[in-house]
Amino acid sequence: MGNMRIGSFNTQDSKVNSHGGMRKDGINNADIVASMVEKFDILGTQELTINFVNALALRLKNYKFYGNYRYGKVLKYLPYNENNQIITKLSIIKNKTIWLPWVAKNIPDLKTQITKLSLMPRVATLAFFDTNDGKKICIINTHLDYQIPSVQVRQLACLKKIISKYHNDYEIILTGDFNLELGDEKFDSFINDVKDDLKHVDIDRKTWHGKNGDETSVDHIFVPPSWEVISSGVIDAKGASDHDAIYADVRIK
Repeated sequence: MGNMRIGSFNTQDSKVNSHGGMRKDGINNADIVASMVEKFDILGTQELTINFVNALALRLKNYKFYGNYRYGKVLKYLPYNENNQIITKLSIIKNKTIWLPWVAKNIPDLKTQITKLSLMPRVATLAFFDTNDGKKICIINTHLDYQIPSVQVRQLACLKKIISKYHNDYEIILTGDFNLELGDEKFDSFINDVKDDLKHVDIDRKTWHGKNGDETSVDHIFVPPSWEVISSGVIDAKGASDHDAIYADVRIK
């Protein structure tokens, strides 16, 4: 395997697209997202629920979905029981889901989590595969807390531990909605701490678009430092999500 397209996409699941249903404009969000998935060799997703996964699986017969739900399989049909599934046609050898720290350790932050509806489990999905020339690759895909800096710090620390655990045996890809932008001290510190194992892919576009016109770049891709990034950018979600998908075309070295 020489070249590969890697991506990250927060599907911003809703009652409409979580069931693969038709929108008021007559467009099916599952059709849009399925056509986007087909552009990738590896796509890390966020905010997929079981109904939307099932809708996509019907449309993507050659792809497999890897990752557990944050409230577990028993409660997988809960409306907010999303996962961070890795979608790919590659032959995955094994996969696992790791729960990140998600409950604030102090009362003020815990109250904020409750009032702003951010008190929910966060996970990292891992998938492992070998390339044709014998390289061992570990994909990590995640979605961090969006409200509480102290929780984000703990989640970033957990990601660093995961990277440290596997970096000797695998080359690592990291994707996700970090709810953090470049320039944020916490995120910049994380990038610096993992720079020996991962380099951040520059994407010169906003990736999240709010209802009030707010825009941020909170979706990110990291690849091994030795890999060449041929191109990178954004793929328009065409209204299927308030996020656009991001991609990196890489040459594995």
